[in-house]
Amino acid sequence: MRVENNPTQSLIAFIWHFVRPYRGKFLCLLFVALAWGIEMSVRPYTLKLILDRLEIQTSESGSIVLALLLPAAAYLGCEAAINIIFRFYDSIRMFVYPHLQADIIRETTAYVQGHSHGFFLHRLSGSIASQMKELATGIKELLQITINRFFSHFFAFIVACGTIIFVSPIFTVIVLVWALFFILTTVYLSKKAVHVSKEASQIRNQTVGQINDMLLNMMAVKLFARHDYEIARVDEQLLEQIAWDKKCEWTNFKIRTVQGSSIFAMMTLLLATLIHARSQGLVTIGDFALILTIGISISAAIQNLSQDLLIFSELVGKCKTSLQLIETPHEITDTREAKPIMVTNGEVVFDGVTFSYDPGRPFFQDLSVKINGGEKVGLVGFSGAGKSTFVHLIVRLFECQNGSISIDGQKIHEVLQGSLRTKISLIPQDPPLFHRSVRDNILYGRAQASEEEFLEACRQAHVLEFVQAFPQGFDTIVGERGVRLSGGQRQRIAIARAILKNAPILILDEATSSLDSSSEREIQKSLEFLMQKKTVFVIAHRLSTLRSMNRLLVFNQGKIVEDGSHQALLALQGYYANLWNIHSGNFSNSVS
Repeated sequence: MRVENNPTQSLIAFIWHFVRPYRGKFLCLLFVALAWGIEMSVRPYTLKLILDRLEIQTSESGSIVLALLLPAAAYLGCEAAINIIFRFYDSIRMFVYPHLQADIIRETTAYVQGHSHGFFLHRLSGSIASQMKELATGIKELLQITINRFFSHFFAFIVACGTIIFVSPIFTVIVLVWALFFILTTVYLSKKAVHVSKEASQIRNQTVGQINDMLLNMMAVKLFARHDYEIARVDEQLLEQIAWDKKCEWTNFKIRTVQGSSIFAMMTLLLATLIHARSQGLVTIGDFALILTIGISISAAIQNLSQDLLIFSELVGKCKTSLQLIETPHEITDTREAKPIMVTNGEVVFDGVTFSYDPGRPFFQDLSVKINGGEKVGLVGFSGAGKSTFVHLIVRLFECQNGSISIDGQKIHEVLQGSLRTKISLIPQDPPLFHRSVRDNILYGRAQASEEEFLEACRQAHVLEFVQAFPQGFDTIVGERGVRLSGGQRQRIAIARAILKNAPILILDEATSSLDSSSEREIQKSLEFLMQKKTVFVIAHRLSTLRSMNRLLVFNQGKIVEDGSHQALLALQGYYANLWNIHSGNFSNSVS
């Protein structure tokens, strides 16, 4: 769903992408707008006929009822017809717009899911969700204003000009000159309104994102008693929002003033011309009523139109801001030739890998290492040394700039991302949980698992021990990001999910760090069972938990400085031995 880079073309192309499946129904909505526009002139014309007949009947004998029968029926027929047409409009609208909004949210959600891990690290989730909602709502309102107001009023204006020209061309000239002035000034002033509205929309999104960030970290706010600080931050953001909102209102005020003055001038000129023409006997009472009624209808419509133009400009600004989310290209994509990966042994090879978070500052440079299938590898080093980055590249959460990573001889940038990740289980230090039930979160690893397999995974991960104490058991909602559970409980659910997934490559990133010693010993037994016949990467700051690994990779500043077993690395008396002495408390033997 990629669109052009020009913002205006992008928005039009984006809207057309979703309108196209319903174009037949939108044509029906345009027909209603046309009928409404025609009715705005036809009914005043029937009123003209009624008044002209009344004027004739006052000077001639005859039945008033018979004289007024046809124009009165036409007048009432307009009322009945427009009501029927509007109900037809409502029936179509009830079908089209809910589906249209659902389509937009569905496709934008799918597109956003395709972004890399880094995309979400630099954006607030609340702001992304807000932009997606604003886009769906904004497009619906843009279409409604375009059809209900712009098209219907344009048709009404054309029909009105065609109607009043039969009374006198001078009235049509007055209306056309006024309309030209109105359109030119409105378009000129609206350009400024679009820019200001776009800026104001961005500021409002930042406000929502900041409040969402505060709510997600409410525990920290309370623990550090920083309520006043957070309110001050929000106040600072709101001051900027108020400033831009005032700019919007001031721009709108200027537009309303110009438009209102032009409408007043038009109505004054129409009335003066009518009085003069009537005094000369050039127009009838019916003509008088027709011109004034149409003039009043058009001025009222234009007043509403001016408001709609301002709203339209603001909506365009909001939609353009939100559309930037869609215009951002995916950082990591599958090639057209990409195929599902086939993992048999689980051999992982880094071949000359260069990766950087920031351009020009490589984190890994020409990194090469081979992990044999079925090896149990511990990743060692201080925080920031490159351990998590190493495993994130395997899962392809980030893309390396040079070199390649292969699994069983298949370069991971040449296979489907989804198939790659189905072959890897990653249990992070802070496991992501959905605001759903315990059961749903565990079955996320393999939704089609049987009840027996589900319960077995829960037993091995020692989930049953705490879930049985919940009144709702496995149906207990864990809260946003699992906030209702302890850190250990969250990690047990993540471990159960990985056991259920049973992928051939397993990554444990401080997977037992939130467990007490007793629980960790129990779960280590389950993990040892899970590690069988798999390629395993384990990150742990407690080096004692890595003694059973076949091999240790020691990282320092983005480089693998040592590679070997626990005993072999201790015998080297190098970087790992220094780390081991520090963690074991044997500082006297640590290497400087």
